[in-house]
Amino acid sequence: MQSKKFIDNELVIDGSSVWLLQGHEGFSYSDGTESEHYLEEVLREAVDLSSSSEELEASIRDWISEYHLSSKRAQLLSGFNFERSMSVLEVGCGCGAITRFLGETFEQVISIEGSISRARIARLRTRDLESVSVVCGPFQEIKFSKKFDIVFCIGVYEYSGSFVGGPNPYDAVLAYLNSILAPGGILVLAIENQFGLKYFNGAQEDHLGKRFVGLEGYHRISEGVRTFGKTELENNLKKHFENVQFYYPFPDYKLPSCIVNEEFMLSGKAGEIISQVESRNGPSNQSLWDEYSVIHELSKNKALDFFSNSFLVVAGKGKPDRLQFDQRAIMFSSGRRKLFSTKTKVLFTSNKSSVVSKTSRWSIGGNELENLKMVDCDSPWVDQASIFTAISFRARRQGLSLDEIFSPCKPWLEYLEKNLIMINGARVLDGGHIDTIWSNVYMVAEGCMVVDREWVWKDHVPLNVVVIRAIYHFIMKVDSWRYCATPLRQRSGIRLISAIGQAVGVKLDADDFKLFVEIESDFQSLVRGIAKRKIEINIRWYLSDRVTFNYSNRMKAYWRHFSNIIRRKLFGLRGFLALNKP
Repeated sequence: MQSKKFIDNELVIDGSSVWLLQGHEGFSYSDGTESEHYLEEVLREAVDLSSSSEELEASIRDWISEYHLSSKRAQLLSGFNFERSMSVLEVGCGCGAITRFLGETFEQVISIEGSISRARIARLRTRDLESVSVVCGPFQEIKFSKKFDIVFCIGVYEYSGSFVGGPNPYDAVLAYLNSILAPGGILVLAIENQFGLKYFNGAQEDHLGKRFVGLEGYHRISEGVRTFGKTELENNLKKHFENVQFYYPFPDYKLPSCIVNEEFMLSGKAGEIISQVESRNGPSNQSLWDEYSVIHELSKNKALDFFSNSFLVVAGKGKPDRLQFDQRAIMFSSGRRKLFSTKTKVLFTSNKSSVVSKTSRWSIGGNELENLKMVDCDSPWVDQASIFTAISFRARRQGLSLDEIFSPCKPWLEYLEKNLIMINGARVLDGGHIDTIWSNVYMVAEGCMVVDREWVWKDHVPLNVVVIRAIYHFIMKVDSWRYCATPLRQRSGIRLISAIGQAVGVKLDADDFKLFVEIESDFQSLVRGIAKRKIEINIRWYLSDRVTFNYSNRMKAYWRHFSNIIRRKLFGLRGFLALNKP
């Protein structure tokens, strides 16, 4: 245990291997007793507790369990290079998702948590890591005998007003964190943005569950929690730290799929990447406008940093040389089995141009399963919109025909036809073209440029199947939009795809769709680790009736949301009655 080397207070270790500050009774903050009991049960029985555990992700059943068990939590920090020997303090470790990553990354980690139940869960998550000590107590009351090289404050700073007294608790917390850092020490802080784009689009404020309360400045609430805009947060930090660097996690810091650095964010070039990551507004919120288009416009005007949903900030007493972010942006694949998980980096080259490099995230060998192989790939950064983006803007405009909407796709079809192979009279493509769909194709001076060529199908793929795949993945996105052109509102997926194929220049028949369902369900099953039959049923349903398919998915999301609320309320009532028996 590392705690006694760093802490002068009297500590007592309890049966769960948590160090307790003498006399501390614990905070009342909780995700709900039932939810925390569930997490404790899952972690106690789990074999793989790692930050990338597929076993834990399989136990996700609602938002709370996803927040604590998803491997996305660790993606917030995975793009940084840390010195393993740095001494680490984590303030407010919660149930240990970030603690787990820190324990895997550093040799010595002290994690502080005020809630005893959450501290015990965090210790369960890290029980096999000797590098981690979990201490239960108010962090501002702990007397440290040594200073730390790096302090992590993830999702905690906004609660300063709840746990720290005085006229300006937010300034007091930053002053305190500065005081416990060694010379050249680093603070890593993550927090929601008061002016996050999703809040303008009708999402409830993350901590208070009310719309627009943060945008208004929190004047109509008295709870001791609040977030800050970029300028105010930066000014707060610069009172105590010489160097402040902003990074931008999307859709937010809680479950990030993408992290962008300041330079790339302000270049006006990041919109193509960021627009692919949708905000998580919750099933009870209906968007007021189309986020995809707004992100592109804000990026073009170099204003997207102000509206980022969250901030990840690195603040140092000097230049934080012991922490490196060696890319302009990093993206992580989502919803895949571990074998096929990737990280994609936007990197500088020696001549100051950019290259996009996609590699396997885990060195587990092979990256190959049955008919599918994944390969590392590099592509030059293309400083313009993909064909997908070009037709997305057209598809939102009223009055256009399908021919007009999809006219940018004709060079793509010409490119595919140039790569055709004739086998027994059938027009097929090499298996490396299975994912030559619109989001991976750009128009450049020389013609079509295909990027992100990570997938190789071991058999040849019929040309018409690739055409259907491109249209299918496009219209699946259309279904999430608030507005789209009238010709895209057909109820039948098959009829709409056939009509778009005709507009592009391809006649599709029933045999083409049969082959598509077979190949697509096989492909998605291999990538995602889901039963092929289940995927096949969903594809056939969507092709038959887009309306009922999407309605069913929305109802499932609503039911998961409200059943979780009801379950927590009922469990809380049972606990209350048990404690108040006559």
